[in-house]
Parts: sequence; structure tokens; C-alpha cells
Amino acid sequence: MNTLNTPQAQQQKIKRLWWVLGLRSGLFLVELGTGLWSNSLSLLAGSGHLFSDLITLGVTLLATWFTQRRTATQTAISQNRRLEAGIALLNGVSLAIVAILLGREAIEHLQSPEPVLGLPLLGAAGLSLIINGLSVYLLHNDHHHDLNLRGVFLHGVADAASSIGVMVAALAVYFFNWVWVDAAISLLVVLLICLSTISLVGDSLRVLRGRS
Repeated sequence: MNTLNTPQAQQQKIKRLWWVLGLRSGLFLVELGTGLWSNSLSLLAGSGHLFSDLITLGVTLLATWFTQRRTATQTAISQNRRLEAGIALLNGVSLAIVAILLGREAIEHLQSPEPVLGLPLLGAAGLSLIINGLSVYLLHNDHHHDLNLRGVFLHGVADAASSIGVMVAALAVYFFNWVWVDAAISLLVVLLICLSTISLVGDSLRVLRGRS
């Protein structure tokens, strides 16, 4: 018997997903609020990427819960997958708009740097690294054998990497007043958003067209 698919294992998986969703929802609010307060584009870009992860995580939770319903018909499963794909597609389109706006703003800040508060940026970046690292740890055991969780896990790794970039920007701003680094890091985060968006939109369209 595969213990990974037992009801107990599925319940534990859902519990870990809820923990990750709660932690990352709180982090999203912190990054968004601190980004607006400190005038940090890299934090605002990070919160945009994190928002996409929250949507993905919510859809994954729904899919994981749905697989536990033994009475679900094939038609219901198909309708559920199409609903998930539709939500993900809307998320992808909104993310593309966010990426364009943030990218344009980052280029303007590179050309004409604006003051950034280094200390709040450093604190938020440190908290982000801790929470993203904890999220990766919570999902590490499941992502090898669960396709739904693999995407969430990889998003967490990408967010942890972007947190390191934001921390570098915070140190550069705080110690050397290199405010341009914040805009440069935000461009890298925008690139991560674009890559996530392309993958998200592609997968969504395949499901909506009945190819998956």
C-alpha cells in the first residue's frame, strides 16, 4: 500500500498547505505595506510575485481537497479543472499587467533614482527569507511525488531567491545609499513574474482547450 496516498497522509498534506498559505498571506501584506512605506520597488515586485503564488497555492489546495472526494464524477472533475484553469488564466493576465507596470516604473527609477528607506526594507527582506525558507521546508517531503505541490514548491524556491536579492538591495541602500540597486533587483523580480506568468498561462490554455 502506498502510504503517500492514505487519508492520513492527504490530511497532513492539506494541513501543511494551510500553514504555508497562512504564512505567505501574512508575508504578502508585510511586503506590500513595507514596500509602499519604504518606497521600495523590489518589495512591491516581490509582493506581486507572492500574490501569484497565493493564487496557485489556493488552487492547489482546492485540487488536493477535491481528489479526496471518492464520489466525484469524471464530469465534475473535468469541470473543476476547467474552473481552476480559468482562475489561473485570469491571474496570469493580471500578473502580466503588474509586470509591465512594475518594469516601466523600475526603468524610470533607474534613470531617476528616488529615496528608499533602507532599514524597513532590510527587516522585511529578512522576514521574507525566513518565511519562504520555512515554506520550502514544509513542502520539501511532498514535492518529489506530488505534481500539484511541485509548482508551489518551486515558486517558494524562487521567492526565497528573490528575498536574497531584496536583502542585497536593502544592504546596498542602508550602508551605501545605492538606491539604484533597489530598482535593478525589482527588474530581476519582474523577470521571475514574467516566467511564472508564461508557464501559468500556457498550462491554463492547455487545460481549457482540453489538451490536459
